[in-house]
Amino acid sequence: MATPDFSKLSYSELFKLSEELNQKIQAQRVEELKVLADGYIKTTQAAGLSLQEVIDALQPSRSTKRASVPTKALYRDPSNPANTWIERGLPAKCLTAYEAQDRSRTEFKNR
Repeated sequence: MATPDFSKLSYSELFKLSEELNQKIQAQRVEELKVLADGYIKTTQAAGLSLQEVIDALQPSRSTKRASVPTKALYRDPSNPANTWIERGLPAKCLTAYEAQDRSRTEFKNR
């Protein structure tokens, strides 16, 4: 299939052509999905399975997502217990301020 020369088309012509192509792509997609679905239905019927059995088999075995467990704070600011750090990312500003005062990070370890 030869590629047409698009360099001589205006913006509006290219845009119209693009819209037409998108419509044809969608129509072709729908048609191919129908063919695939018909093939799957025939295969499942030949195997003696119902469509609902196949759909149920495709569902994930675990339907609920595991609840995430909150990470325990490893360091806590004694002057404001809401300031915590779990050793991920940059250290908490309160810890860096205390370390600038030559205090050890282990003083603030959450027990």
